[in-house]
Formats: sequence, structure tokens, C-alpha cells
Amino acid sequence: MKITSTSNPRIQAALRALESGERMLLEGVRAIGEALAAGIVPEEIFLEGEERTGGEGSVPAIEQATEHGASLCFVTSKVLSKLSDLPSARGVVALAVPPRRSLPDLYLSKNLPSVPVPHSSASSTSSSSNSLFVLLDGVQDPANVGAIVRSAEAFGAAGVVLTPDCASPFSPKAVRASALSALRVPLATGVTPRAAVAWADGLGASLAGAEARGGDPPASISGLRPLVLVIGSEGRGISAVLESRLDRRVTIPLAGQVESLNASVAAGVLLALISGRAL
Repeated sequence: MKITSTSNPRIQAALRALESGERMLLEGVRAIGEALAAGIVPEEIFLEGEERTGGEGSVPAIEQATEHGASLCFVTSKVLSKLSDLPSARGVVALAVPPRRSLPDLYLSKNLPSVPVPHSSASSTSSSSNSLFVLLDGVQDPANVGAIVRSAEAFGAAGVVLTPDCASPFSPKAVRASALSALRVPLATGVTPRAAVAWADGLGASLAGAEARGGDPPASISGLRPLVLVIGSEGRGISAVLESRLDRRVTIPLAGQVESLNASVAAGVLLALISGRAL
């Protein structure tokens, strides 16, 4: 059966699930393949076109998803555009349960020392590369959240923690901005600032906050591990609970009359400098 109406109950249920955050949208075959590679099996696949016997088998990712239990539904282009306006989706989207991680999932080692270690390059050992985390505190623009998640993966962060007032990293806009890094990077969402502090303490990690002015140069913490880099909201900055518990504050030196950087740009610059991959 082919769905031709955007008011179809199945489509309306899908839209409600996406709006509530109960499901994430996978746009295009590549996204479906990346999700499967990350162990995320779509529940529903909406494919533009006519139903045909064995037709889904011509696309390995779709075939694999259906073999693992995903239901396949054929829709018109009008219905598909209701679910996704992304041209590169190329006729197929899917719904999946967002991967839920907890803070213990990000707890990689109890014994990593919270002391400066000699600066190392991109070939650094796992103890220095996998003990860098990002904590997003009230970052509300989904594009910023997605871009930061992308930078976190690019510069070797072990995971990203998000406080409850952050935009969802699994919203369509955030997943797009992450270039699908949101499917690969361990993400712990809905973590209160106090719980984040307790988690960092349990790791023996230093909390370093990104500040627009008055902080130390980023190079001052390039060898500090375990390390949690805190990025505050676009408006208020870092919340009082986290601000009061910061061990270090870092500031990117800027030229000209620029007072500050966009949150995602600042996070990317800091991660590049702190990880040593920009040197």
C-alpha cells in the first residue's frame, strides 16, 4: 500500500514522534547505513516510489534494515517532503529511536591522572586522546549543537554531555549540522550541571570553561587529561553551578573588534588547540 496523503495516521504519528524527540530522522541512504553501522536499526523506512517485489533489495542499507525488522512504506514525493525537506535525502527517510547514553557509558577510566602531561601530537596515546570530553551547558541552537558534536568527533573527544536545556542533538537540524557525527559520538543528554560535576569528579577530570575574556591561553591545557571542556549557552554563558566549579578558564585571543565567537566556532577552535591536532 502506498501512502499518498500527508494526513495519513502513520505519517501524522511519525511527525509527532519526531517533534517530541521520541524518534530521530535519518535522511537518505547514507544516514541509514551510518545508523546501522552504529548499531541503530530504523523502525520505519519511508521510500518514495511504487511498491515492487524485491525493489528494496537494490539498496543494501535498506535491505539490511528491513532484514533487521524495519518496516518499509512507499510514499509520494509530497508525503516524503512533509517528513524531510532535505534534497539530498534522495527519496528515502527513516525513523529510529535515538541512542540513549548515560554518564557511566562515558566513564572510560577511573585511574587517569588529572595532571598535566607532556604535550603530544595527533599520534598521542589513548590515555590522552580518549579522556577529552565536551560538556554543553544550555546550548540552545540545534545547528550549534550539531556542529560541536561534529568537531568533537573530528578532534578525538570521547563523548559529549548535554544539560537539559540544550537543544536535542538528535533533531533533524542538529543531525544535519553534525554531518552524522551524532550517530557515532557517545552523547549523554539531559544531564544536570550538578550531575555533570559529580561525574567529572568521579573521572578525576579537570573542568575547563570557555570564557570570552580573562581566561588562560588554550595551550595552557593542551596536555591536561582527563579534561572536560565546558561550552556555555549562546546568551548567558556557563551556568552558575558549573562556573563555580571550574578548575580552569580558557579564552581564545581575538584580533580586531570581535568580542566573541559563535559557540560552535569557539568549541571547534578550542578542541583543535587542546587536542594538538591543529599544530
